[in-house]
Amino acid sequence: MREKILERAFQGWGLLKRFGISSLWLAAVQTLSCLACAVVVNGLFSRDFQWEWLVYVLGLAMPVLWGIGGRALPDKFRPRGSWEIWSFLLLWTFLPGILCCWADLGGADILWVVLYPQMMARMAWFYPLFDGPQPAHVLNNLQPLAAAGTHVLMMAGFSIGMCARRKKKK
Repeated sequence: MREKILERAFQGWGLLKRFGISSLWLAAVQTLSCLACAVVVNGLFSRDFQWEWLVYVLGLAMPVLWGIGGRALPDKFRPRGSWEIWSFLLLWTFLPGILCCWADLGGADILWVVLYPQMMARMAWFYPLFDGPQPAHVLNNLQPLAAAGTHVLMMAGFSIGMCARRKKKK
């Protein structure tokens, strides 16, 4: 009986360790995305408007870059089993998606810094919503949903990269 309890405890510890390290890996991908966006927007685009295309290219490439980040996650720290994978992906897709909506609606200013890649990429993915003056419906409903939709696209890239990696044969 005691051995089963210890075995369950070690399984739970392994689950928490994999979930935590995968979450830290995702935070590192977000941080690298923030740095890439800051370099493009503040370093290049602010000095010369001929580099405007680079803002859109980086915004459109964000899901691919996140897919590379998901693929680079070591096998040892990947969530195992469908239950672990789905809980990890649902948590880190919907929670930041809600925060993206809140940031776009005028939430805390720190969210604009933390969610900088999502806020920048939304203009590339959903350009017609940001082109010219818009009615209140678009400003209050569709633009925040576009920010959340961009995060969903980025997480889809991460999940495809995370699940597409094949295990090496020994």
